[in-house]
Parts: sequence; C-alpha cells; structure tokens
Amino acid sequence: MSNNFFNEYQNTNNCSNTESSGGSCSIDPSVYALEELLLNEIKQIAFYIVKLADYNLQNENIMQKAVRALSVILINTSFKLEDYKELLYSLEADKFEVREKYLSVSKEKGIKYELVENAFKLPEKATRTSLLRLGEAIVSQKRKEYEPKKLDLIELIAFFAQTTSINIEKLSHFGYKNSEWNFQILKFLNLTNISSKKTEKLKQNICDFSQISFDIWQKLTETLENVYGKRVETGINFEIKEGKSILVSGSDLDELDKLLEAAEGENINVYTNSSLFSAFCYPHFQKYKNLIGHFGYENAQVDFTNFKGPVFTTQNFLQKIDNLHHGTIFTTKIISPEKMIRIKDYDFEPLIQNALSSAGFGKEDIQNPDKVTLKYDIKNIDNIIKGAGNNDIYVIVGSYKKEDIIKKFENRVRIELDSPVEIQLLIHILKERNCKNIKLVLTHCTPNTVNILMSTLFSNPEEIYFAKCPNTIINPHVINALVEHFGVKIIN
Repeated sequence: MSNNFFNEYQNTNNCSNTESSGGSCSIDPSVYALEELLLNEIKQIAFYIVKLADYNLQNENIMQKAVRALSVILINTSFKLEDYKELLYSLEADKFEVREKYLSVSKEKGIKYELVENAFKLPEKATRTSLLRLGEAIVSQKRKEYEPKKLDLIELIAFFAQTTSINIEKLSHFGYKNSEWNFQILKFLNLTNISSKKTEKLKQNICDFSQISFDIWQKLTETLENVYGKRVETGINFEIKEGKSILVSGSDLDELDKLLEAAEGENINVYTNSSLFSAFCYPHFQKYKNLIGHFGYENAQVDFTNFKGPVFTTQNFLQKIDNLHHGTIFTTKIISPEKMIRIKDYDFEPLIQNALSSAGFGKEDIQNPDKVTLKYDIKNIDNIIKGAGNNDIYVIVGSYKKEDIIKKFENRVRIELDSPVEIQLLIHILKERNCKNIKLVLTHCTPNTVNILMSTLFSNPEEIYFAKCPNTIINPHVINALVEHFGVKIIN
C-alpha cells in the first residue's frame, strides 16, 4: 500500500466496465430523474434571479441558498427521502418568492413579463413514486427539446455549475461570501432554460464561465493556505496503529479540522480517506497527534468495509455506497444516504462515543508500510518552465498509468504533478505560462477533476488529455461534450 497509492486511488475509482462491476458503476435512472427534479427548481429560481437583475434587484439570501442546493449531487439510490423533500420544497418556496417579486415589479413598470419554460408543479402530497414520475417527465421533456449534441452541452453546463457551487460552498465554511459569484453561477445555469441558444454561443458561454470557475478555485486555494498555512512537500503515512479509530472521508478540510479538535484528548486514532490526504500538506494539521495517517484508496465500498471503527463522511463526500456493508457511518451531507447518521451543528460527541465503544484495530492489524511523498516543488516547476523556451510543456496531473503515459510523451518537456487532485500547482503553472504551449494531461476522473479540466477552457490550452470516466457520477453527456466540442482526448 505504499508507492502504488495514487495508481490504486485512480484504478479503484475508475470503474467503467459495468458488466464486470455488477452494474455498480452505472448511473441509476431513478437517481438521475430525482436529481433533475431538484435541478429544475434551481433552474427556475435562476431564471427569475436573472430577470430581477435586469431591474437592478437582487435577493442575496435566495441566491446563496440556491447555490448551496446546486452543490448537492445525488449518487446513491437509498437516500433519506425526508432530507430530499425538505430541500425540494424549500426551493419551491424560494422560487415562488422571486417569481412573485419579478411579476410585481414588471406590472409596476408596465413591462411585459416572461415565465420560465417547462415549469413543472410539485405534488402537494409527495411520495417517492410521485416525485420520481415528475423527474422522469422532466428528463423526457429535455430529451425531446434538444438534439443529442446540444443536449451534451446543456448537461455540461448543469454539471459545471454544480461542481463550481461545491467550491463556493467550501468557501462559505470559512465565512467567505461573494454575491457576484453566486449570481454568475445562477446566470450560467439559466442558459439551460433557453432552448433557442445556438451551440457556438453556448460554447462561448462555457469558456467565459471557465474563467469564473478558475478564479473561484484560486480563491479556495488561497483561503486554505491562509487558514492552514503554506503547503509543503510531505510524506503520507499508511501506518495502521492498534486502538480505537475514526475514518474521515470526503474533501472538506474544515470538517476534518473540527473533528480532530473535538477528539483531542480522547484515545482515538483518526485516519483520512479519499482526497483528504491533502491535509498532510498543511502545517496546521501537523499539530494533531491523533491524526495518524491515510487509510485505503478511493473505493468506499472496500475502504469502509475494511475499516475497524465508525466512519465520518464530510458534506462533499461524492461516492456510491449503496452496496456498502458497514456498521456505523456519520455525515454532514445535505441529503444523506439512509445508512448514515446525521451530525448536527458539528456535534461530534455521538461519533466519538461510538468510536470509544467499538473494537478498533488489534495487534494483528498493525502495519508499517512506506510513506508516499506528496510533492510540492514550485521552484523546480519554475525552472522547467524557464528552460522550456518555446517548446510544448506537457503537464501531467496524477499518477494513474504514469509509466505508460510518460512513454507517450517521452523526449518532451514534462511537469509531473503526482497528486490526482492537484489544482494549486496547476493554477501556478497556468498563471506563469498563460497556457502558451501548455498541454494538459489529467489522469484521474472525479467531479473535482472534471471541474478542473473545464476551469482551464477559457485559456484555450493547445491540447487536453483526460482519463476515461466512470458513469457512476459523471454523466456521459458531459464527457461527450468535452470530446465533441472542446477537442478533449480520452486516455485509454
């Protein structure tokens, strides 16, 4: 489990063969329909928010709530219906509020008003079946409305807005608010309400929004360094120690921080999972003696089952766990899977007590494998850029199939960013080089990395290579759009 970590990180997550995986890697039609129903409410809010902006009116509270709701990506079929309904009907109330405001102002000014197309009404007494049927009707209507290639772009816009909203939501955890960015996200999403938009115009809109998403990434990386210290090159420990334990999975460093603080003084070892290995790069987290190391790769089905202790998944945990067999999982997700226990107001006491009462790891489980080094060498990167002259630079992000990929680009100038979810160094490279003669090679596919790819489109890199994506949470329409309309080459 040492030097092959990043290779395994990609390999276990990138299940594109649904036959060999028993179908666990395919998009579930019911999940897709129910997410479309949520998205449809947010799209209607976006429509009226943009209309109100024409009158120089804004509702910052509803914009913020809509963007937060947009950050929700459904994956699992077995989620808590009450969580879903609470969010859905809250959005409907917000939609009626901005709609009535828009209609009222239009009448006052004597201006002809417009109503959003395809405004489906929610049932008064909602059941899973009635909501599912409505979601299916929305999906069916969308497929009738758009020819396939344009539908690909519409799906890409929605997914790009969703994943960018995740970064806005992460920034809000640190008290950062930006109403203009909230508005720009909703304005971008509103493009999916306008069926008459030409394909070329949509492509330009996507490239324009790419700059905004890039700026949001940059603000997020700056915020993390301001809070947790300047990133440093570090070793990731895969040691397993005897004792009580908690596994933290997801991508929200602030929630890991809160848990570690709450568990200080307790005889509990805390391990990271998924992309939270990045915590080890920040000096702030080195103060926690109970942060032992990293456990597993990126396959929650395997990692959670093998872990001996409770699991905590952060708000932006995005993995499929329908087939999971594990005792106790806690979460802060807005819509939580049925098998998870909600943590409210960051009260971690139930999680801590569960860990103390669990068996934990025994002497037979102790492992002392080698560390994996997470590199962060800006000086070396700058030297490569300066020495490249007018030659192309291939920036390889991640280490999946690294040896095979390097063979494809041997005798070329390369910058290798070993982390599969690296963005900070990529931002530095693009700013230094301004994308001239830059060719991007992203070897890992998650919602984050798809967003990273799309966030570079504004600078028009010469070539982009991308990993083959699983269908679990990446809609194939999104990948089709990147290949067909933006020339992205898929790595096989």
